[in-house]
Amino acid sequence: MERNELRPLLRQKFPQERALLLPVLHFLQNEIGYLPDWALEIVGWHLHIPASEVYGAATSYTELRLNPSGRHLVRVCNGLSCWSNGGKELLEHLAAQLGLQPGGTTPDDRVTLEETPCAFLCPMAPAVEIDARWWGRATPDSIASQIRELA
Repeated sequence: MERNELRPLLRQKFPQERALLLPVLHFLQNEIGYLPDWALEIVGWHLHIPASEVYGAATSYTELRLNPSGRHLVRVCNGLSCWSNGGKELLEHLAAQLGLQPGGTTPDDRVTLEETPCAFLCPMAPAVEIDARWWGRATPDSIASQIRELA
């Protein structure tokens, strides 16, 4: 989606109501894959919301992204239960397997590896999200096999 296409699309799909901020941000996340600065600016203009509030909402929800990611997103929960049940070691193992640092993307843009705040899956710790699907009681082997299957 190009910058000049966004304003007409927002006018068509969303009334200029402040209460629609999160639905608009989720819509753009699905359409573009992340929330570039120019899109946040246009959202603020369309909904008559200060840019600081739009940015605040965009950065308050872990499912919203300000930067593009690889084709597949792998996130390891860093909540207390996950971390104390092997989440940190799992993150380190995945980083070594993928040859990158947490927060990085493989050179072929295939996988982005990140930490994410508590996923509220404490009884299933450690938890890992792969392309919006959560895996509980994750182990290096179980997650490594899932990552190998990513195209």
